[in-house]
Amino acid sequence: MYWSSYISGLVLGLGVCSLHCSLVLLPMTVRLGTTWQTGLRTAVLFSAGKTLVLSVYGGLAMVLGLLLYDLLHNMWISFIAGLVVATMGIWFLLSSGSCGCLVRRGSPFLVGLVDGAVPCAATSGFLLFLATQEGTLISGLLSGLFFGLGTASGPILLVCGVAPRIWKRFSQKPSAPWILRIAGSSIFFLWALLILTGSWV
Repeated sequence: MYWSSYISGLVLGLGVCSLHCSLVLLPMTVRLGTTWQTGLRTAVLFSAGKTLVLSVYGGLAMVLGLLLYDLLHNMWISFIAGLVVATMGIWFLLSSGSCGCLVRRGSPFLVGLVDGAVPCAATSGFLLFLATQEGTLISGLLSGLFFGLGTASGPILLVCGVAPRIWKRFSQKPSAPWILRIAGSSIFFLWALLILTGSWV
């Protein structure tokens, strides 16, 4: 099961998950550094936060079964999640993803935690699969861990490594910081809108 969990995450990481995570990560990546090392570091921290949450979800899916799936798709939980993501959009717009040195350095990990806590359709499908399987808490934790590692193995690392160099050339323009803030916050607001819309339909 662990190998298949990793392959599932890898396949999704090559497609929809990579696109989704890149849209969330790229504005933050270019804000936090101008070298490929800082880009990779941002991607790794984000993936670590997301994988941690997916591991916990995997364990709970094994223990709680379909109850976890129902809880994650509860109208009020989705509503609160949407508000949290919208707040992150306001934070990025007003401070360009930075609230002091400590939070700035840890922000990719925090965003990864939020991204993992608000599962997309692909992740929800994986958790639904686990919820229908028989297993222990440990097997669920490991399945979630390998799934998260699979999604992190996609092209997102390469994209985050290249992004700071491209941004370094573009950032000389006076309007560049505001373009970054608007682009990044718009992604968060769109993400929040999708969550909030889905919670009431």
